[in-house]
Amino acid sequence: MSDARIEALEQRLQRTEDELAIRNLIARYGMAVDCGDVQSALDCHLHDAVYVVSAPRAGREQSGENSDLDLRGHQAIRDMLGSELHQSLLPGCAHTVGPLTVEVNGDQARATGYSRLYHSSDGQPQLMRLGINAWELRRQTGRWYIARRTSRLVSEPAAQAVLGDAAWLPQAP
Repeated sequence: MSDARIEALEQRLQRTEDELAIRNLIARYGMAVDCGDVQSALDCHLHDAVYVVSAPRAGREQSGENSDLDLRGHQAIRDMLGSELHQSLLPGCAHTVGPLTVEVNGDQARATGYSRLYHSSDGQPQLMRLGINAWELRRQTGRWYIARRTSRLVSEPAAQAVLGDAAWLPQAP
């Protein structure tokens, strides 16, 4: 086998490993949030991560203010995850993500896809939120982290734009 062919196979394997690591990172974040493990959820993010959620109270009986929630950095994310609003979902919530598209470019990546938030207080899970998410990820010290997440309700025009950005088929390497 030629050196060029070995190098091409190594690159393909690295892209595959990167994609799997990113998918697992996003899944672990949701699981950490669902079990109330704020530190593990924070460990999925860069310290200066940005997290934008449109209509954060959507799906609640009294939705109130629905402007974007714009969090910047670990402390803001910690405050949101520890808030009464978020803690009131525990232990009966499940964040599910996917399907996703994942595009890796060196030490940066993007993932785009659907997310659902289910909540159950009586043993009957109810869909609270259906969103479209754009994730920006960066590799640092050999590990992938969430750098930015933007979550839009599926019914928003901005959600359609996020989907359109991910719908194209990338060129084969």
